[in-house]
Amino acid sequence: FSGNKPDPESRQRAVQAAKESAWKRYTASFNPAKLKLYSRYEPEILSNLDAYILDSTVVDESLDKETRVFSVVVRISINETALDNKLNDNASAAASGGVPAQAGGTATMFTFIFVAREAESVKSFDARKTDIKSEEKESNASQNSKVSGGSASVGENSKSMSVVSQGGSTIRKSDELKYRVASAGDIDASMSDVLSSSGFDVIAYPDIVNECGGAKPDLIQTDFSGSDEMTPLTRKAAIDGARACNVTVFAVGTLDVGIQDTDPVSGNQRVHVSVRAQVWDIAAKLPRKIASVGPVQYAGLGPNPEVAKRNALILASKESAKAIVDQLNARGVR
Repeated sequence: FSGNKPDPESRQRAVQAAKESAWKRYTASFNPAKLKLYSRYEPEILSNLDAYILDSTVVDESLDKETRVFSVVVRISINETALDNKLNDNASAAASGGVPAQAGGTATMFTFIFVAREAESVKSFDARKTDIKSEEKESNASQNSKVSGGSASVGENSKSMSVVSQGGSTIRKSDELKYRVASAGDIDASMSDVLSSSGFDVIAYPDIVNECGGAKPDLIQTDFSGSDEMTPLTRKAAIDGARACNVTVFAVGTLDVGIQDTDPVSGNQRVHVSVRAQVWDIAAKLPRKIASVGPVQYAGLGPNPEVAKRNALILASKESAKAIVDQLNARGVR
């Protein structure tokens, strides 16, 4: 140190250490699949960290004269696209349990069916209660006699005790939800963008139905309007159609739109969307689940409920697609 300031070299070391610390906090938020993939290339990425940081700003710095320790706080902006490209490019296609690449080195053919749902009606059931009551009684009696002066008298004493036990059970039946299935145009566009940029050949499910058969989209929407799953027959028809078009990865998911409220920070309308999805390798006769998402919630903001809902659906579909890509990359599925 020179005077009240560290020398330039020491300050630079502190700033670099702060950037690395901020970076580690960021990577600690990765989902397990992405963190596993990142850990393979962490030393290489850390050696060239500035390639993944758009800019950094020193927020605060201080010097403790007694301990001669210089502290610095930085804020960094991260180039997530550059990092995702790095991880996707380096994902090993030979990872165990992965789906082999298509013949000729082409990308894996991927199709998906995601539906957005809003609760249309809720049927609630009253609790059914059964009461059980039992009662036990116990009686004791005694007699005594007395003879005196040629006369006799008889007396009787009695006492009783009663014990009452009560119990029972209550049966509650879950509410029945009826959903209104909304347009999935924004969902399809957002997910296709992420999957295509990650190296997958995305095939629109309606094109599969037109060319190779399978369960029609309106039939699938009908299944999801009253249940969280497709019926076995609908699911089999959808998978058979995808197989007939040489698709090897098939995904199904739902995005449930919640009730809007007001964001306490911005004052904008806010809508939460809960998403869950499952991904299967359908190359073999028996489908194998190779990835899953959720249920997890995302919130969208907007000046009115419709804009907030649309933003929430777009965000939820993009983040779901990223989570799917991370899991497939970790398995070597490209």
